[in-house]
Amino acid sequence: MRFLLILIPFCFGTLMFAQNNVGPGNCLDFAANINNANHVNLGALSWINTNDFTVECWMKVNSVFDDEAFFCNKNWANGSNTGLVFDVQNNGDNMKFNFKDPNNPRKDLTVAVSVLKRDWFHFAGTYKRGGYFVVYINGVAKDSLNVSSITGSFASQYTYKLGQDGTGNYTYNGGNPRYNGKIDDFRIWSTVRTPQQIRDNMCHSLTGTEPNLYAYYNCNESYNGSLNDLTVNNNDGTWVNGVSANHNLSGAALGVNSVQKYGASLTTDSLSLSSSSGTFKIKNFNGITGIHLYQVNSAPTLTSGLNNLPGNTNYYGVYVCDTSSSVSYTGRYDYAGYAAAINDENQLILFNRKKNDVQPWANCLASQNVMTHQLTKNTIKTRREFLLGTLTGLACQTTDSIYLISATPTSSNIGWQTAGNHWNILWGPQGFALNSGTLISNTATNSHNFTGLASGVTYEMYVQDTCQGTGSGIWIGPFSFQGEACVTPTQLSASNITGTSASLSWTNNTPSANAFDIEWGLPGFTQGTGIPANGVTLPYVLTGLGPNTSYSYYVRAVCGQNNTSGWAGPFTFTTINNAGLSENSMLWKVYPNPSNGTVYLNYGTTQPESIRFLTLTGQEVAFTRIPKTVGCMGLELSNPTKGMYLLELHYQGNRWVTTVSFQ
Repeated sequence: MRFLLILIPFCFGTLMFAQNNVGPGNCLDFAANINNANHVNLGALSWINTNDFTVECWMKVNSVFDDEAFFCNKNWANGSNTGLVFDVQNNGDNMKFNFKDPNNPRKDLTVAVSVLKRDWFHFAGTYKRGGYFVVYINGVAKDSLNVSSITGSFASQYTYKLGQDGTGNYTYNGGNPRYNGKIDDFRIWSTVRTPQQIRDNMCHSLTGTEPNLYAYYNCNESYNGSLNDLTVNNNDGTWVNGVSANHNLSGAALGVNSVQKYGASLTTDSLSLSSSSGTFKIKNFNGITGIHLYQVNSAPTLTSGLNNLPGNTNYYGVYVCDTSSSVSYTGRYDYAGYAAAINDENQLILFNRKKNDVQPWANCLASQNVMTHQLTKNTIKTRREFLLGTLTGLACQTTDSIYLISATPTSSNIGWQTAGNHWNILWGPQGFALNSGTLISNTATNSHNFTGLASGVTYEMYVQDTCQGTGSGIWIGPFSFQGEACVTPTQLSASNITGTSASLSWTNNTPSANAFDIEWGLPGFTQGTGIPANGVTLPYVLTGLGPNTSYSYYVRAVCGQNNTSGWAGPFTFTTINNAGLSENSMLWKVYPNPSNGTVYLNYGTTQPESIRFLTLTGQEVAFTRIPKTVGCMGLELSNPTKGMYLLELHYQGNRWVTTVSFQ
């Protein structure tokens, strides 16, 4: 399906950083031969020992056994040993940094990062002698440590290592914690880099000639036993127990040029980069506080599923720093100046993938405006890479739209438009790569109902036409979906109010919700301390109330197991006075209220025939009468629990109820 849109062109400011033509390339993959404690020996790196420095790199952590060092020159078996260590620990929840010179107490910093949930992320640490060590994640300062008390050198008996501690074979608690992950574009600067410098350079490669660059390992070479430092300082590294698989395709967000935006509100901002094959622009930043656009000036290494335009050697990537599933942005590819695209305009499609080290590519179903020569994809929700391609030459065509048919809180029924009759489906949590996910193979059913969806989780799916068994079309997607939102009720009210009851009602905004949770109590109560009524229906009659008393309640919808809406409320109402008996007509008065355990009832000449204390749920509570004077008695609860109670009095067939609070 083609879309003809009349779009108003807009302009984007571009700040371009021209570098060499190295894109993401390879990375260091320590998972290969990990049982033999493989690592890279970087040598003395003597500048770090006594001077200011900055260390930065791209990282992806696969798993965390204990507290694995990824950059270190000390024996990490004891934190009080001389040297420094950067590590990941606590099942990947934290990164830890430890610094020790020979004569001063060690300094430690633990930073919450959740490294396993981030996939590839950018790390930077800046160390200022006599000042602070600051940790940046994706260009944002996360925490800092005052290191002014460390005045000596970090030089130890060990050299600096990547992927291990200084010994090269860290052992702790009877195990061998070894860094299980990837590192790319490892840089050491001889100065403290500013936040702006970190952000400006994190998504593109360097040349090695930049001022104050002390060591630079872009990791792009194939394994040869060495790791080349591209600066003139000759800080080359040597693999120990390395194997060829220790150099693997990188998934880092790296190109040859990049631009970025950071800020609390970027809604009206935009970014743009251009090449010989057109201009790629991103805008409409929703919920985004940090975003990078980068450009790669080479054809992709992995091409499965891709049908590229002849001669096209440029593609673009977008790295979203935020980890929220609710962010989004718009991508627009302007190919007006690209002759190969104009000549094949009716067949153009915009391919996308998550990152450099996964495949296949997929048609993202961008809408086309042939008048302005643009392809636009709205509501992109995760990191992506984009390449302009074509349908020309494909023997097996593809589906061309995906759409939501219906949803419940735990399911979504999704269909697609196609001329075929069998399809492959891949689906999983938002952001999953096409080489993972759950495969539904060669199904003949269109649509597909995804069931068992978790509350608040966004999913994505791809569809591939199998071309009636003769082959496979290109994948299309991702298409984002979730179960029907469990929406918070609105328009809370109370009606049919008496001295002891009220009918509570609200507007249900989730059609499939048929049960609700209520919490109620005196006005101003803190949620979690009120009285619950779970799984009730609409409306709900609340009983056991005291007359002439104000109450508040909250309500939420229950849409399925572990799937509830937010709480609505509080809504406050007041019960009416009792009919027949009143405090004024019978001259009854209860005091003090609130009380510490004993209240007094003044009854004058009209003594109640019976007296009861009840909880707000109607349970009778034991109490003792204490005669005081004529016309007055004390009422003392047995082992009172703090809270509100009902005091019920009867006289000549009439009932009078009031509330009493014990503190």
